[in-house]
Amino acid sequence: MRKLVAGIAAVLYIYVSSSLLLFVGPFTALRNFVIDSLATTRHQYLLRPLSLFLLSDAEIAQHMPHIGDVNARVASADMTVTQDFRNVTDNSIEIHDYTGRTFSAKVMLVHNPNLVKVAVTKDLGVAGQTVSELVKENGAIAGVNAGGFQDVGWHGTGGMPLGITMHDGQLVGNDESQWYQQPVIGITDEGVLVAGNYSVPQLRKLHVQEAVSFGPVLVRDGKGQIQGDGGWGLAPRTAIGQTADGTIIFVVTDGRFIHGPDNLGASLKDIQDIMLEYGATLAVNLDGGSSSTMVYNGKLVNQPVDILGERKVATAFIVMPSENRG
Repeated sequence: MRKLVAGIAAVLYIYVSSSLLLFVGPFTALRNFVIDSLATTRHQYLLRPLSLFLLSDAEIAQHMPHIGDVNARVASADMTVTQDFRNVTDNSIEIHDYTGRTFSAKVMLVHNPNLVKVAVTKDLGVAGQTVSELVKENGAIAGVNAGGFQDVGWHGTGGMPLGITMHDGQLVGNDESQWYQQPVIGITDEGVLVAGNYSVPQLRKLHVQEAVSFGPVLVRDGKGQIQGDGGWGLAPRTAIGQTADGTIIFVVTDGRFIHGPDNLGASLKDIQDIMLEYGATLAVNLDGGSSSTMVYNGKLVNQPVDILGERKVATAFIVMPSENRG
């Protein structure tokens, strides 16, 4: 019995001393990396005991993904969209491997932008679904995770999209912030990708059919928008872009050591540079971290960083078969 008590005491001592060293000690970069990792996975509940003893709610809130964080990083609404990709007939999809200095990535090229739609969890307001589930249930060919969402109680299964979400021109969810300008990534009925701070009336004026909220904008008018490395550190990331011929570009990167000690993740600047290399005239960051997922032909293309597999998300960009665009 004494040995058992001594063993438990030793484990508690190691746990407490390690936690104090990590979260109160001098290792700021490691501390931020651990908090960021927990904040963007389904294991957010692990932050709760930390908030009681070592970290304030305000400190944790700085690391949680919030749509509002990107408002200042997204350009004003562009109300002069003049392109039209409705006559694109190339329905092919390509997937390329890409290797950066601190990450590996998958790049998906969808040549017909009219095939790209927003899928929303069927358990809206209760729980999300994996990208694989959203792709399968909608009869899609491919998909990636899309916008931000709310995790009630830090349980990591949030099913409520944040900001403005639209499918087939209709608003989804009941986030009160959707009635104000939000950082939005949208696709018009002419297959044109738009991004900026938009209100619902502005999106409807542009005939936007599919939309989610996130950011920041990485590329606009073929020029990079990120200063330095972007200031968001290294992490798994997802992004969407479009080329001059209408091709939609999806980029999903791995990270957090998923493929080895040198695989930390990508910066916003890294994703921007991939988009520029593939000819994007517009590109925008989507939700990342544990959410970053790419699915094609019923299989995971990347390796999500969560040890439990795919994270449940509220929305995904999916690619429909050419004969069924709805």
